[in-house]
Amino acid sequence: MGLYETLARLEEKVDLIMAAQDDINAAVTALTAFLADLSNDVAAIKVELASVGSTVDTSKLDALIAQLPAAQAAIDALANPVPSSSTATASARPQL
Repeated sequence: MGLYETLARLEEKVDLIMAAQDDINAAVTALTAFLADLSNDVAAIKVELASVGSTVDTSKLDALIAQLPAAQAAIDALANPVPSSSTATASARPQL
């Protein structure tokens, strides 16, 4: 295999990686927007419930709200992955 063929294969792989990263970025953006909408909806529900009085049991809603920070952290981890040492070592070695 000549140099030009090797470079063409490398370029194809880079294009695939970039496309995959674009898909991941789009998914993270969508999930972040979903969490923001969900947080706003939860806040609106709480305001509405407060105006009605305390005759409504909100314990399940409160439990769900308590899970939002963990969901946000998971999405943040997707957006900013920390490469493992084996990934960093493998990526340091060029594969042609």
